[in-house]
Amino acid sequence: MIRTRAQAAALLLALFALPALSAAQTPAAPVLHVTVAGQAVTGTWNAVAGATGYRVEAGVSPAAMLGSQEVGAQTTFSIAAPQGVYYLRVLARNASGLGAPSNVVTVSVLSPQGPPPAPTNFSASVSGTTVTLSSQLPSVSLTGLLLVGGSTPGAAQAVVPLPVSPQNTLQNVPPGTYFLRQVAVSPGGASPPSNEIQVVVNAATCTAPAAPVVSAQVAGSAVVLSWGAVGGAAGYRIDVATTPGGAPMVSQTLGPQTTAVSNPSTPAGTFYVKVTAGNACGLTATSAEVTVTVTGPAPGYRTPNPPAPSPPNYLPLPNRGAVVVELARQYPNELRNSCRDSGGDNTWLYRLVQRLRQEDTRWGLNWKRARVGDMSQDVVTYNYGPEGDEGTYMTYVVDVIGGHCGSNPGPSWNNVTVMWSTGARWTLQPYTQAGYR
Repeated sequence: MIRTRAQAAALLLALFALPALSAAQTPAAPVLHVTVAGQAVTGTWNAVAGATGYRVEAGVSPAAMLGSQEVGAQTTFSIAAPQGVYYLRVLARNASGLGAPSNVVTVSVLSPQGPPPAPTNFSASVSGTTVTLSSQLPSVSLTGLLLVGGSTPGAAQAVVPLPVSPQNTLQNVPPGTYFLRQVAVSPGGASPPSNEIQVVVNAATCTAPAAPVVSAQVAGSAVVLSWGAVGGAAGYRIDVATTPGGAPMVSQTLGPQTTAVSNPSTPAGTFYVKVTAGNACGLTATSAEVTVTVTGPAPGYRTPNPPAPSPPNYLPLPNRGAVVVELARQYPNELRNSCRDSGGDNTWLYRLVQRLRQEDTRWGLNWKRARVGDMSQDVVTYNYGPEGDEGTYMTYVVDVIGGHCGSNPGPSWNNVTVMWSTGARWTLQPYTQAGYR
């Protein structure tokens, strides 16, 4: 029997959780390795700097993660899995939320037995906030029973383990409408789903939360959004659009204790922001739209030359690591596809240079080891001296893609400059030849 409020709340949150996206300060993606011995599946991954915990996610396709488990600060997990093919990944988290997902690992668990038949005559009765589930289980040895459901017919937003019993009780179920199915599990795998049922828990006692009241403070390129805590809120979602009432360009979900977010490196432009509060019943309320205008440097801005003589005088390197992280969050597929040696292209790197040059035209690319025609695919440069840009050796050299051409490239800000070296040379030729300005 499932009789605790925590278990019922876990089911509701799984069914109605807002889609989570990583914030700019979230941790890097781990690298996952999985081994299978019989039905024992063991996963390990590298410890990620700054991570306070990890989430393991599993699904039946690489793009559909149907279940998850928080494993704390450990960097390994082990489960006994039924026969079948699964897709696993792991995400690190810190105080800012979940980071980017790891590589997805395909796991095949084989068994000489076939999967069991589906449960039949699946039904439910509701009494207040108590839901009793009943079904006729297949007459074979079962190792588990799964409750699969969502907020719409056929949805699989949650997969919740149940005791192997023809009757299970869920207590303290929050009001709402649920579409549920059961799946039987044996050593031979998972059965087809049972018949689907609709379960309605009376929503008369549940009311929508109040709409958040949002304010924005802008200082240069730094933006802080804040709102008052909403009573009964189980979480918040921020949506940022580039047109009034438009589709979100960025969405970010937050826990109930977070009532402010900041972005220290916001590109110039006008943005339209809404904050939605959601409660445990799955009801939501959205704030009025707030307009946020960030004014950046005028087009073509260039930091003045350093005072003579140069050298020894030169400009300091601006730290734009936050911009790199933000673009990695906005365009993760372009970053993962940034290695030309494996069929990718330089779209993400060019996009980064374009963004940096909105602040200062001293930013550019690099001829690797000063060989014209051999562009570094993971490096940006900054002209620190009084010379013209194209061809100058007076460059800071910054590696902006960690693990480039590996299995899990990520954002980086690694200053690898050797002052007054002839091993690096500023260029913008590949960028302009690709049609960028």
